[in-house]
Amino acid sequence: MAPIPDASAPTPTTITTSTTMENNTMKFGEYLFKRLAQVHSVNSIFGVPGDFNLGLLDHLYTTDLQWIGGCNELNSGYSADGYSRYTNSLGVLITTYGVGELSAINAVAGAFAEYSKVLHIVGIPTRRAMFDNVEKKKHLHHLVPSLDSLEDSDHFVYTKMVGGISCIAKTITNPATAAEDVDEVIKTIFKHSRPGYLFLPLDMADEIIDASRLITEPAVDFHRVKIEEEANTKLVGDKILSKLYNSKIPAFLADVLVRRYDQGVELLRELVNTTNIHNYTTFMGKSILNEYHPSFVGDYIGIESNKGVKENLESSDCILYFGPHINEINTGHYSFDFTEEQSILLHPDYIKVGSELFRGVHMINVMRYLLSNIDTSRIAAPVPVPYHVSPRYPNIPSRSSISQSVLLKKFESFLQEGDVVVCETGSFMFGIPDFRFKTDVNYIAQGFYLSIGMALPCSVGVGIAMKDQGSKSRLILVEGDGSAQMTIQELSSFPHYGLKPIIFLLNNSGYTVERIIRGENQTYNDIKPWNWSKVFELFEYDGTAEGKLISEKAKQNKHCVSSIVSSEEELSLAMTSVNSKVDDDKLRFFEVILDKLDCPWRFFHMNNYRLFPLTDAGSKALA
Repeated sequence: MAPIPDASAPTPTTITTSTTMENNTMKFGEYLFKRLAQVHSVNSIFGVPGDFNLGLLDHLYTTDLQWIGGCNELNSGYSADGYSRYTNSLGVLITTYGVGELSAINAVAGAFAEYSKVLHIVGIPTRRAMFDNVEKKKHLHHLVPSLDSLEDSDHFVYTKMVGGISCIAKTITNPATAAEDVDEVIKTIFKHSRPGYLFLPLDMADEIIDASRLITEPAVDFHRVKIEEEANTKLVGDKILSKLYNSKIPAFLADVLVRRYDQGVELLRELVNTTNIHNYTTFMGKSILNEYHPSFVGDYIGIESNKGVKENLESSDCILYFGPHINEINTGHYSFDFTEEQSILLHPDYIKVGSELFRGVHMINVMRYLLSNIDTSRIAAPVPVPYHVSPRYPNIPSRSSISQSVLLKKFESFLQEGDVVVCETGSFMFGIPDFRFKTDVNYIAQGFYLSIGMALPCSVGVGIAMKDQGSKSRLILVEGDGSAQMTIQELSSFPHYGLKPIIFLLNNSGYTVERIIRGENQTYNDIKPWNWSKVFELFEYDGTAEGKLISEKAKQNKHCVSSIVSSEEELSLAMTSVNSKVDDDKLRFFEVILDKLDCPWRFFHMNNYRLFPLTDAGSKALA
């Protein structure tokens, strides 16, 4: 490590930065942001300022990157995750030592669980404070002391916590290798599509480093999967083609990891168009394929599939399973029922053809090989699927004027081509697989980690990404009342950053999912009632120090239109008003009143299979 300068004092808030390289050198903070600005689709940075990252943040303004300040670090982490999911690139999060990074750790864990590319940059104390034998004995603020009060505190106690939720973590201390270290972290995040960490000491931001990599190795292609021509790609590709040519009833199954890698969705859709092979998506893979393609069958979720979907897929003799994410929720509680010999698993880390496992072969390269070498004349001609596909339970009555069955049906019709739908963890999510999405609808949800409250700030990140890319598509957020209360602060980001989503807040008086699992009438599943229709009045101030209420004239043109929807007629009118572009320049917020025990059929169906204890509500719904 290079000699540690005496930098125990905080970096001044006013710094001098270069805007062009002199002798190929630049301050490290400026280099870092210029490097990130080169990465595909990175135009905004999320986070919360703190005293250990302020010196770094000042360098942000030497670039065109936009700072998106979150109300707290957890929300900013969810927003960065949403930005990554929409762009399929980096979502960048910046927090401060201890109190900030720990607040965000749940969001990063969710990103890790679902293969989302989040770069978490943490400002930490100076190198002198971290490494000097005298200085590191001091108890800095934000640090938790050791259990034994006579022992030195561990200044790296937080960095040790991220090992299980990151694919790489580096503490940058050496100016001579800083630029190379940054590139290694970014490349590793793209390679694994998992979060990575950069821990930056306070005094590193102003260190002068060699910045020539900005020119000699620009980061514009860091997101691309390297095209490999190694023998294993050809070997595996030929084995797959052989099985495909010998198949009488082949099928494609698309899962979420297809979306996480560059060109994944495009390559798979092209394979479908080229072959017309019957295709399906998983619970987490929803919207990857064109669901109006003649060969699309439905969403395969094992026993939680609609009638005919499970039977059709499992009758196939060759199932190419693209981008598998094998977990409890995605597999219908491990009710996938096809044999090893039936299946070919194409994963970013391996390919498995029947019982043969090939490590280190990337699915993207194999998909490219298949497209380049497939002989469609040798593939069995498509025939109609043998089993009719239909909803399992088309309608479940409710004690409220609006049932979730009706809501789901109307919502499917409400969607338009190109819509972006962000759905919260909750009962409504389990009705989404019954939809047939219109062309290019993009569905974003945390279908495995299931951290309630994620969707609201995630949709902020999605909205910022859409704005960065000039998208004219509609952003639709489906949120729950209990979930919203977890991260409600970030609602203020919508008007602040000029975002105008269409929000359906489903008010079912608490934690409905939990009520169905256990405790239908227990107080632990209750939440505090809110007057949701008034929530946007919180943002009707002018932002001045005096905090004056905006003028009555301005209030008439406020940024939000909100209403309570408590009947089918009101729901129809609300959706019609949106589709007719009434108040199209404003955020639309609809509070939809539902019964506290109303769920889509799929959730009760899980209970029926004893995947959860069967409740009275579940029994009655399936009677």
